[in-house]
Amino acid sequence: MSIQPHGAEAEALALDEIRTFLSVMATAVRDTLGQFEQTTARVIDLAVMRLGRPDRDLVVTLQTFDRLQQEFATLADVLNLAAGKSRESWLRGAGNGHPAEDAIAQVSIGALKERLLRDLRGAAGLMLAAEPEEVVF
Repeated sequence: MSIQPHGAEAEALALDEIRTFLSVMATAVRDTLGQFEQTTARVIDLAVMRLGRPDRDLVVTLQTFDRLQQEFATLADVLNLAAGKSRESWLRGAGNGHPAEDAIAQVSIGALKERLLRDLRGAAGLMLAAEPEEVVF
C-alpha cells in the first residue's frame, strides 16, 4: 500500500511532473524539427535538380515550410521556458505574472503569439489577463 501525498506536497509533485513533461515535449519537438529541416533540404535539392530553376509555387511552398520550421522552433522554446519556471511561479499570486504568459511574451512571431494567447484564454481553468487593445487616434 502506498501513501498518497496531500495538500502542498501533492501539488508540488504534480507541478514537478508537469515541468518534466514540458521539458520532454520540448526535446521531442526539437528532434522532430531536426528531421523536418533535413527533409525540407532534401526536397529543395530534388526540386532544383529536376526543374533546374524552381517555379513560383514551389518557392512559395518552401517559404511556408520555412515559416513552419520557425514556429516549431518557437514552440520548443516556449515549452522549455515554461518547464524552467519554479513551482511557486505556477501558483498565481497577487501581482505576479504567470509562467505561460511569461513564456508566450518571448514569442517573436506575431501570428503565433496571438494564436497561443487566444487559445490559452479560451482554455478552461487557465485565465490569462487580456492584453489591452491598441487605441488609434
